[in-house]
Amino acid sequence: MPNRLHIGVLSGRQPYPNGMAGTQRIHLMARAMAEAGSAVNVWVDGLDRWTEPRNSVPVGVKDGIPFEYLLGKTQASPHRWRRVMDRVALALATKRKLTLAASNGSLDGLYCYTSVSEPALERLVIRNVARLKGFPVVLDIREAPWTFKSNQSIVEKVASPLWGADGAICISGYLEDWVHHENSRTGRNVQTIYVPILTDTDEIAVATSPPTAKSVLFAGSPAYDDTLNFLLAAMELVWTVHSDCQLVVTGGTTEAALGLPSNGRCAQIRCAGFVERSELLREYRAASVLAIPLFDDVRSHARFPTKLGEYLASGRPVVTNRVGEIPRFLENGLNACVTEPGDTAAYAGEICRLLEHPDTGHTMGRNGRQVAERHFHYANYGARLCEFFASLSISACA
Repeated sequence: MPNRLHIGVLSGRQPYPNGMAGTQRIHLMARAMAEAGSAVNVWVDGLDRWTEPRNSVPVGVKDGIPFEYLLGKTQASPHRWRRVMDRVALALATKRKLTLAASNGSLDGLYCYTSVSEPALERLVIRNVARLKGFPVVLDIREAPWTFKSNQSIVEKVASPLWGADGAICISGYLEDWVHHENSRTGRNVQTIYVPILTDTDEIAVATSPPTAKSVLFAGSPAYDDTLNFLLAAMELVWTVHSDCQLVVTGGTTEAALGLPSNGRCAQIRCAGFVERSELLREYRAASVLAIPLFDDVRSHARFPTKLGEYLASGRPVVTNRVGEIPRFLENGLNACVTEPGDTAAYAGEICRLLEHPDTGHTMGRNGRQVAERHFHYANYGARLCEFFASLSISACA
């Protein structure tokens, strides 16, 4: 590129640089573009929950990417009225930051991680500044948009989830098809680029030998109750054969939420809670099986779980379901175990097979690692993302 692009990244209420899957995707997108030659700045309009302080530095640099919390603080207030005031203050701070960057010639495009599952105040602010200053806005479409909701608000019925966007980064083919349909329905011309789940395969060390103990790991959060219920039902079948296998659950799920005191499974289930990233990666390598159940519903067809890329990169075998993007990258028995969605017995059967044949799982895990390196390593997408922003920037200036 003859001129260096200046790309702003708005975190869309996600804290940064420490966080869960959303934070990881934001950071790897930013790294990909920065390492491909763009000047990238992350502007954080999210805050850590008051019960989950993970970030303490409001201004800093992560892997060469400058970041700044727009409110000058990293932690949300426990008081609802204060959080409401902060949302308004963040909208104003976002407007000031975008206006200043565009006026200084240091904003050629904005990558926005804001939600498309419900309207957000920052969308109105971003759209107005972008139209006034002439820079393109690119949304990261990684979940089912609000047009799929059965009960839509008045705003959702009137406004398109693509409102104010010039481009869309789609995490799945399902969502890319939706953008094209939405363009036809609304007369828009939002350009798309397909970028699947991303991971840093250089960060994640590969397991070099079969595990020493039997364990199944699920990295999730309380937002995925249905997933956990399915996995627990599958594990009940597994435990009839492998009572010495432990289920490890990371994220916000607790023993009380699973009802462990009453079901007698305390010794077989370990809720690790939120763990530091280095510890999470160690948990991956220690596991016999990495579980990521998906379902035959809009949510699973649209999404593409970031954790899958990390699972595969660890070199441990993955058990998942034939839904959405999975068949595009994974072949049952070769680089993962892929069962039909909703079949608890089949899911449990694949877990048992891997527990009984650790060498088979080890080979499968190595093949899965190759998939991660070839398709999900973040750096593979840097040049394409920069070209995408460059083309949108030229159109915005025309």
